[in-house]
Amino acid sequence: MAKLVIFLDDKVLKEVVLNKDRITLGRRPHNDVVIDNLAVSGEHAVLLREGEGYVVQDLGSTNGSYINGKPIKRSVFNEGDSLDIGKYTLRLLLDSRQSAFSGSRFGNSRFGPTGFGNSAGGASGFRNSRGGDTTSSFSQTQHHDASNLPAFKIRVVSGSAAGTELVLSKPQTTFGQHGVMVVNIQRNPRGYELSQIEGEQRVRINGAALGLVPAVLSSGDVIELTGGTRLQVLPA
Repeated sequence: MAKLVIFLDDKVLKEVVLNKDRITLGRRPHNDVVIDNLAVSGEHAVLLREGEGYVVQDLGSTNGSYINGKPIKRSVFNEGDSLDIGKYTLRLLLDSRQSAFSGSRFGNSRFGPTGFGNSAGGASGFRNSRGGDTTSSFSQTQHHDASNLPAFKIRVVSGSAAGTELVLSKPQTTFGQHGVMVVNIQRNPRGYELSQIEGEQRVRINGAALGLVPAVLSSGDVIELTGGTRLQVLPA
């Protein structure tokens, strides 16, 4: 069962299990998720379960609802997306057995079963999440850009796919090995934010383990995954 993780000022406030197909969000106490802040409307938005996923619909709120920095009236809400309501950020966790307070968060079954190598053991392939071989470890989710940022790319500097590069041109880029470690780079108005969405062992940035709060990446940063794979952030 899925749940919402609610953040304020980069701190987790609470986790809410999504045990209904329709979850209302707002300031008034009758809502399923109450956010007691004047920037939040009485009935601000609703989260709707559609098939295996979720959709967010704004209910004509005063200050609006934002997915990955873009104002929305109605939008698909995927794992890894940021839903901003007032000063609060909400993220979706599809497996409620996982905790935002533990090392595993925001898992995503879209990712292929291998690491940076393809099924034949060769160099890593890149693909768009609309289709292609599911053994590729990189995918890019199709959304509109959230901001105009300097172009960055990721270069694999060690591991079986050393030398492989990927330009971070989409709002979200995910990579890693499903069931072991998957991380996400989100391109939003705050910059390029790295978060871990799967795996008990923590990804490391410049030698330090990543915590719960996403880290804003800078050119030259080194990202260390499991299996000795190291990536470097570079200007595109």
